[in-house]
Amino acid sequence: MSEKDLLREYKNIIASLTEEKNDAVKLASEKDSRMKQLLIQVEQANQDVQVMGKRIADLESKLKKKQKIKRVIDDKITELLENPDIIEEKKDDESVDKGGADMVKEFYEK
Repeated sequence: MSEKDLLREYKNIIASLTEEKNDAVKLASEKDSRMKQLLIQVEQANQDVQVMGKRIADLESKLKKKQKIKRVIDDKITELLENPDIIEEKKDDESVDKGGADMVKEFYEK
């Protein structure tokens, strides 16, 4: 092989290697960009999970309060059903007819 052929071959190899290097750099850059996008998506997903965790905790707290209120109401209903005399006593105490005229009279006198 002549010196010119060797030089031409050497230049072709350098050009080819330079092109491969540029392609590799471009590919690495694209992969880096994609990794950054995925990292942003993961961070947003983590934030969403944290927000949902707080919301679930709030809802569980409200549920516990409602269950406690329901339990108290159920206990009162059971107590009233087991002791019907309590209902009659309360009806007598809260009756509109019992002392109603006196209450109206006192109200208008004031």
